[in-house]
Amino acid sequence: MLKQFRPSNERSMSRRAFLSASLIGVAAVPANLLVTQTVHAAERTAAALSPQQAFKEIRSDEDAHAAFLVKTLGNAARPKPTFKNLQQQNADTFIQLSQNFENLGVGAYLMAVPAISNKNTLASVGSILPVEARHAGYLNALRGMPLVPDGAFDKPIPQEQIVKDVMPYIANLNGGPDPAKPLQNDTDILNFALLLEYLESSFYDINVPKFYGG
Repeated sequence: MLKQFRPSNERSMSRRAFLSASLIGVAAVPANLLVTQTVHAAERTAAALSPQQAFKEIRSDEDAHAAFLVKTLGNAARPKPTFKNLQQQNADTFIQLSQNFENLGVGAYLMAVPAISNKNTLASVGSILPVEARHAGYLNALRGMPLVPDGAFDKPIPQEQIVKDVMPYIANLNGGPDPAKPLQNDTDILNFALLLEYLESSFYDINVPKFYGG
């Protein structure tokens, strides 16, 4: 059984307490509108933060997202896959792939979050979506691209395309569910999200210390 979870880390709570509370009624608000309202704050973030500060924060966020979903799923959480091709040769390729992953994450949550049936789980997991959008907006701005590539209303990415984009980085699912199978319930949806969060977390854990220290 899925159980509601709230991060205990004081830093995460202080940064997202209002955001999480505001998402209690998220089921009544289009997810793409939430992204549009959130992502434009990334323009100010891009101007205020150095890449070193930003990527350390993004790394911390993605580690927290993975831990959050593991705790939420409990015994139903998928095992962590074995990844490949994540280590980058230079900061430019790292930033480019980071941008790809973060924009993919936004599209994946836009696809999956509205289908979550449990209201409490939706409110908790839905608070991840705007954070992913902030990451994506920052990286888009850092690379001199539009904050929201699709314009004022972002678009979900089909499950098939998400799987196609992430499979080159997965060496072994280690017994976890096939991400290409239909997402039939909340557990399936959250495990699909956990796969992506494991990927992002591993990617940043490998590369951020290499290029930005810490």
